[in-house]
Amino acid sequence: MDLLNILRSGIAVADNVTDSLQATVQFEKSSISNDGYGTINYADPVPLKAIVDYAAKQVRTQAGILTVTRATIDLLDIDELNAATGGEGVSNEDRFTLPDGDTGPILDISGFIDAETGHPVLTRVMIG
Repeated sequence: MDLLNILRSGIAVADNVTDSLQATVQFEKSSISNDGYGTINYADPVPLKAIVDYAAKQVRTQAGILTVTRATIDLLDIDELNAATGGEGVSNEDRFTLPDGDTGPILDISGFIDAETGHPVLTRVMIG
């Protein structure tokens, strides 16, 4: 078994073991309208299971601005995420709603990229 398959298997085990700890977040995929103003439209919310950590952490945004997160969302079920995003993964314009109803801008997206799919094996999203 190669390292990539070991990593995939480990994340699948972590997903199963932490199932009772995972909360439901609402995910809305974004799309830019053709109205000439760049209006962002959102698809209907899709519930996703995730480990949600309400902790303030310093993070540098894509623009290089140092800011503080409100929560970190760890998405372990890659199949569920691919179904919700149409296989495109999470983008900075997408929107998450936390279990308490709060939402915020996506400050950072990270994850170890699967060489075969080009998508993260696990996706971590930090929101403000």
